[in-house]
Parts: sequence; C-alpha cells; structure tokens
Amino acid sequence: MSVPQPVGRSGNLESLLGDRTELDEQLRAGIISAAGGLGLEINSVAVRDLMLPGDYKRMLSQVVEARLQGQAALERTRAETAALRNLANAAALVKDNPALFQLRLLEQMASSTGNTYVINTDPPVS
Repeated sequence: MSVPQPVGRSGNLESLLGDRTELDEQLRAGIISAAGGLGLEINSVAVRDLMLPGDYKRMLSQVVEARLQGQAALERTRAETAALRNLANAAALVKDNPALFQLRLLEQMASSTGNTYVINTDPPVS
C-alpha cells in the first residue's frame, strides 16, 4: 500500500489537513493488512508531517488569501453601513431639532484653535 492512496481518496485537501485522525485510521488499516503477511504487529500509526507539492501549496495559499480578502471586504462594508446609519440618524435628529446642529457647531468651534469664525446673529428675514 502506498501513502498516496488514502490521501488521494480523501478528495478534499481541507478535510485532509483538518482531520488527520481519519487519515491515520485509513493508513493503519492498510498497513495492518500489508504487515499481517510479514508477521508484523502494528500498534499505532500517526501522521506527523504532511508535505504538499509546490503547486498545491500555492493554490492553498491563494484560497486562504481570497477568503481573508473577502472577510475584509465584508467588514469594510459593515463598517460603512454602520457609519451611514449613524449619519442618517444624526440627520433625522438635526431635522427635528435644529438647535442640536447649532450646539454641535459651538462644540466644534470650542475644541479647535487658530481659526476665525464669522457668525451672523441677525434673525433670518422672511
């Protein structure tokens, strides 16, 4: 029995890398049947290191990178949606309470220095 047999049968590289106990059991079954004819007794089989060809390593890293980029794009979209929701809520508050906008403007002016502001205090003419 050759090792590529159980590795090739798994079909899915991620499941193979994720659950090595299944691979251990498949190898153990094949080795026990092959070793039985030689009078050998096998107690345990464990996969310690799994080496992949360079092409598989590149493909696997590309898959991981694509997933991470997708997750990052999803997070950016969620953050943009939250920011737009906050702006919409603020706009609704300002629409209902114009004094809030003036208060926010005064707060901003108080926190900044070195600027000149011109404020019209005359009431609007209708």
